[in-house]
Amino acid sequence: TDLHHFLVIRHGKIINETSFFPYRKGEWHTTYSMSKTFTGMAIGLLVDDGKLKLTDRIIDIFGISGNLWNIVKFRELTVEHLLTMTSGVGFNEGGAVTGDEWLKGFLASSLKEHPGTKFSYNSMNSYILSAIVTKLAGKSMYEFLQERIFDKLGINQCFWETSPEGITKGGWGMFIRPEDAGKLGLLYLNKGRWKGEQLISEEFVTKATSKQVENDNFGYGYQLWMGQRPGSYVFNGMMGQDVRVYPDLDTVIV
Repeated sequence: TDLHHFLVIRHGKIINETSFFPYRKGEWHTTYSMSKTFTGMAIGLLVDDGKLKLTDRIIDIFGISGNLWNIVKFRELTVEHLLTMTSGVGFNEGGAVTGDEWLKGFLASSLKEHPGTKFSYNSMNSYILSAIVTKLAGKSMYEFLQERIFDKLGINQCFWETSPEGITKGGWGMFIRPEDAGKLGLLYLNKGRWKGEQLISEEFVTKATSKQVENDNFGYGYQLWMGQRPGSYVFNGMMGQDVRVYPDLDTVIV
């Protein structure tokens, strides 16, 4: 695919910023699955606030009742399984677009694998994480992130699509400028600190950006991919929407 934008941040400074015709500096771009990493940040905030534990079960959060089979199926599914793409749930975004009740569809779906046993990339895991944020924060995940992170980083030109249920899509649907995506990469590079303020705990960021599960690439953390270079990680979206973080070089590439 054609390159639209290229941005390099080194030691906290932009050292290269290039846009390629007909794309202009500062344009919004849809980021596809790069959005997932921002969803992971929102979960980290809830963990830091003490409103959520990664071991919390999905059936307890959403109060699944009245269907014993569903309770049995989902009794071991936790927040961490969603973060690491190991839920084993078969319901994916392809099924979601045919209906208006995505959360219900997920909770009523079959399990392909026992939770926690196998990496299986599924954007609906991220959508359920967004639904968790909405339930526990009392506002959309996009609003929650705006208040806690985006506003503090000066990110004020972005947009995130919602589902028919009014829930931030989580796994996709975010439009953001390259420079602002770079700021979010820099936030993780700096272990959750921004201008002297700890926005997300270092403990959560360290776990999020470390390999939690094996896959056919270099491993997966919390809603992001491990990079080929040791210690590196990638916020990745379809067709090359990437924020690549290289801690040993103190560098972020968008």
